[in-house]
Amino acid sequence: MNLPKTPFFSVYKPHYLAFVLFGFALDIATKYWIIVKMHAYESIPVLGEFFKLSLTFNTGFVFGLFQDNALPSLFATGFAIVFLIFYRWSVENLGNPWGWNFVMAGAFGNFFDKFFVKIPGEGFRFGFSPERPGLEFIGVVDFLDFDWPNFLIFDRWPAFNVADSCVSIGIVILLFTMDWSEVDAKEKEKK
Repeated sequence: MNLPKTPFFSVYKPHYLAFVLFGFALDIATKYWIIVKMHAYESIPVLGEFFKLSLTFNTGFVFGLFQDNALPSLFATGFAIVFLIFYRWSVENLGNPWGWNFVMAGAFGNFFDKFFVKIPGEGFRFGFSPERPGLEFIGVVDFLDFDWPNFLIFDRWPAFNVADSCVSIGIVILLFTMDWSEVDAKEKEKK
């Protein structure tokens, strides 16, 4: 495997890494706070039915698809992180770096969360399967629960977390700042 010629820290500058670490820490802290303060599947209205805090656990992939696949989801997320690190490193000028920073913060937050069993009212325990079903839970902690107009795919948008928000914000930034003709030119150069 050939590493990119650009020095790693010229692409992943220290203040970018600090931002990724901050986003990661904020995500883990909010998940821990929710686990300690709420019961599993409890829902607390914040802005009526429009916005609630609802503690759920995603054992699948994005939007809660393919539930009960915690281990494949862990490997897929790990692979995606490694791919994104090397892709970003090899095409350092593609898109706004802050878009990449948001995506990486969210990816690391959800990846880390997948390693722990959640115990509502108590906190986290390292592991992949609950020893006390109904009292311990696996999966990524989701708690931001919004109601959306019924013309969308879901009656209620699936609950999400700070990491999911970071990934979404990052993708929007990248979509608006990427020059796709530059990607095509780089691919042609490689051939």
